[in-house]
Amino acid sequence: MVIILSRCRTLACLAAVMAICFTGCATMSKPATPSVNLAGLRLVEVKGFETVLEVDLRVLNPDTTPLRIQGVDCDLTLNDRHLARGVANPQKEIPAYDSGIITFNVYASMLDLFGVAHRLLKETQRPAPDERWTYAIKGHLKINGDRWPGRLPFNTSGEIDLKKLLETGPAM
Repeated sequence: MVIILSRCRTLACLAAVMAICFTGCATMSKPATPSVNLAGLRLVEVKGFETVLEVDLRVLNPDTTPLRIQGVDCDLTLNDRHLARGVANPQKEIPAYDSGIITFNVYASMLDLFGVAHRLLKETQRPAPDERWTYAIKGHLKINGDRWPGRLPFNTSGEIDLKKLLETGPAM
């Protein structure tokens, strides 16, 4: 009788431990991956040998926990040509199932900017100029938290309509 009770307790303990493990694994699912998109780009300042641009990144958080963003770094290219680079320390929290804008500066050397401007002017003088240019922004978000510790890479791209850009300003 003692052996049967001992085995029952052992089986009950084993079942309880397994239930706790399975419940713990179910609640520790992989977080939904945030997405990052370029929301805006503005000229801030032209000085000396560099140009300062202000970038707006929209961060979408499809997860159940907030994203605590401590830092961002990125490179901006236009038609596969490096244009600008920047870093920031936004200390921004994006709530669960929400989005937010991170605004920061990127810096373009005059050589990079002249190369892009020269290409743009050359393009507009062609008989049949390309009407769209591609842009890409690639970088990392530094995230602090239990579900997303570390750096989260992002890479987003799109097109700029040159007709709209030349007529009315930025078309992004």
